[in-house]
Amino acid sequence: MAEAIDPSYISRLEAGARSVTLDVSQELAKALGVDPLTLLTVAYAAERGQTPQQVLDHLVKDPESTGLLCSEIPALPSKTPHPNVAASRELREQIKELVDQGYSQAEVARRLGISRQTVSNRLKKS
Repeated sequence: MAEAIDPSYISRLEAGARSVTLDVSQELAKALGVDPLTLLTVAYAAERGQTPQQVLDHLVKDPESTGLLCSEIPALPSKTPHPNVAASRELREQIKELVDQGYSQAEVARRLGISRQTVSNRLKKS
């Protein structure tokens, strides 16, 4: 394992001075020649005083009881912008559209009920 991971880091992990990240657990598993999930299963079994089979049984029962076992879980959360960011983008688009139609910044400000400075600022960010 010393070739795969810094030995001093392993010592700090053993001493409880460092926590294992997912990346490190994957490197440890690779160095041991096992799947990362196997490593985590064995580690949790040892911590809980259980067998790996008991941990695996729990891993099926728990998500099954909550309806998650057969649920499709998205890989990444959707990246919906914060409402303020979305509103700002929408305003910038409205301003740009009116300017493209030939309205002056003052006319755009009046039409949208905002200050001329706001129009100017949004145009600079475009």
